[in-house]
Amino acid sequence: MIIDAHTHIGKAFWGDFSVEYLRKIVDKDIDFLICSNLAGIDWYTKKDENEANLEILHASTKYKKIKPLLVCQPERSKNANEIKNLLEKYPEFVGLKFHPEFTKLPADSPQYNSYLELAEKYNKPCLFHSGDIQSEYSSPNLIYKKAKEFPKLPIILGHLSNGEDNSQKKAIEILIDSIETKSATLYADTSWLSIENVILLIEKLKNTSLGDYTNRILWASDAPVGEANQTQKSYSKNLKSFKYSILEHFKDENLLNNLLFYNAKNLFRL
Repeated sequence: MIIDAHTHIGKAFWGDFSVEYLRKIVDKDIDFLICSNLAGIDWYTKKDENEANLEILHASTKYKKIKPLLVCQPERSKNANEIKNLLEKYPEFVGLKFHPEFTKLPADSPQYNSYLELAEKYNKPCLFHSGDIQSEYSSPNLIYKKAKEFPKLPIILGHLSNGEDNSQKKAIEILIDSIETKSATLYADTSWLSIENVILLIEKLKNTSLGDYTNRILWASDAPVGEANQTQKSYSKNLKSFKYSILEHFKDENLLNNLLFYNAKNLFRL
């Protein structure tokens, strides 16, 4: 059983990805896709929150594997009223999605607060795109700073960091610090993380001073964003490589099953 914790549909800067397009890409063994609408986080499309989120909701009725995230636009909105209305009306939404890099709103901005307050109220985890450690918008440092203001709210560092090797390693240290200090509830998805750094992340989280925290790791692809995610063959190859690498290094099928399924199932209450 497998959950891909970071996928997309929608027409945006990155491409034009229909539900049918996503359906053709994903491996037949995938049970659920945590999915957001790229059109709602792309400044160029100017599609508002409500329209973008109703689109992904409709998509989830067409393709039952999709578990939709609410895309959020704190850089445009005065408050989170539209998101509140959707959360009240449609419990099918499993979390909230933010893209500080593309929307050019630093992740530590107070404009996120009304959205995160709603996420707390409705027990919905929040997925943040996390970029290079030096980014003025989506640095894991900035996301961590905001997460400390909402210490019990699960906040996912999407990609952990999509920067270079050193940036990924620094993001791992941020995640470890959040656990050791109990100052935030950070998770990480593995999309765009090198397999060497996935292994490093697992080893670090298995051996915190507080015990094993590998439940904070979610397997993810970011499909269909990126050339490596745009065919069924490449998607399946990447998934098989992940499975092989984890089993080869750790010799632990329970760990692999948690990374691929149970961690995300528990976090998103599926």
